[in-house]
Order: sequence, then C-alpha cells, then structure tokens
Amino acid sequence: MKKIALTGVIGSGKTTAANYFKDFGVPVFIADDCAKDLMLNNNELRSKLISLLGDKTYNDGKLNKEFISDQIFKNKNILNSVNNLIHPMVQNTFNRWFREQNFKYVVYEAALIFENNSEHLFDKIICIKTPLDVIHKRISNRENYSKNRVKNILNLQISQDIKCYKSDFCIENTTKEKLFQDIKEIHLSLL
Repeated sequence: MKKIALTGVIGSGKTTAANYFKDFGVPVFIADDCAKDLMLNNNELRSKLISLLGDKTYNDGKLNKEFISDQIFKNKNILNSVNNLIHPMVQNTFNRWFREQNFKYVVYEAALIFENNSEHLFDKIICIKTPLDVIHKRISNRENYSKNRVKNILNLQISQDIKCYKSDFCIENTTKEKLFQDIKEIHLSLL
C-alpha cells in the first residue's frame, strides 16, 4: 500500500483536495486534526506545551488557538520547538492508522511535509498551488487573519514554487472543477 503526501501552503485547498480523495474511497489522514487531538488529549504533550508557551496555552481546558498561533508565528524557534514536540507523535499515530487501512494507497494531508523533512516517508507527493491573492482572501475569511498575519505565516513555510518543484505532482488550484479533475487523474494513475 502506497503512502501519498498531500501538501501545500496554508489556504491552498488541501482540505478540499483531501475531500475529493475521500469521495473516491481513499483513506485520508489529516495531520492537523491529529495534532489538535493530541494537543487536547495527550497529558504529556499538554504539559510540555504549557512549559514551552505558558499558562495561556489552554483556556478552560480548550486550546487557545489564537494565543498559540501568536506565539509560534512570531518566533521561528518556538515554531520549531512546537513542531518537534507534536510531529513525531502525529507520525506515530499515522503509522498505527496506516496499518489498519486496506486500499491501494492512502493520503496523508499536511502543510509541513518538506519543512519537517518527512518527504522520504512517502511514495509520492502532491502539492496544491494557489494564487496568493486567493490564499489571502480564504484565510482572512476563514480565520479572520490580517493580510500581514497571513504573509508572516507564509514566510515561515517553504514557498509554493519550491514545494511544487520537490513534488511528484503539482496541481494549480484555480477552480474547484479543475482541482477535482486533477485529483481524479492522479487517483486513477495511483490505482
């Protein structure tokens, strides 16, 4: 069974692409969802995050996403420290999940494949590339982030062009119809 990474910068359309794979019956693992679950429910990780970021990391037992985001996107060292805590745990969870699947391939959706130097773990990598003005609009609508904040997040990620260059497939996400067709073609090629 093949492991396929699905990546792209924030707001590129990874979730939509992942949902198209799910529509074709492909098992999909969403790294972000796993990370959030671990941050909420793994006591060891909670303690380490509080030690690293402070008491405001959790608010009434829930993740204080705005506070965490402010901390990690202002300081690359803190971002790397948080990633070093969370990503090995996400990878272990994925490995257990992978052993339970039964399909020709699975999709692992994550923004930080190259940033975490985990590209060697996958048989193929798909990158979703989207015009920057569309990304800014999506994120400002979805997360209510300012254009400057989105720019700061993007500056901490490898550029779309480099991600595409390093990937086996690069999808230009200009319309949902085109994205669906490109995902369908890749799906058929992976079968």
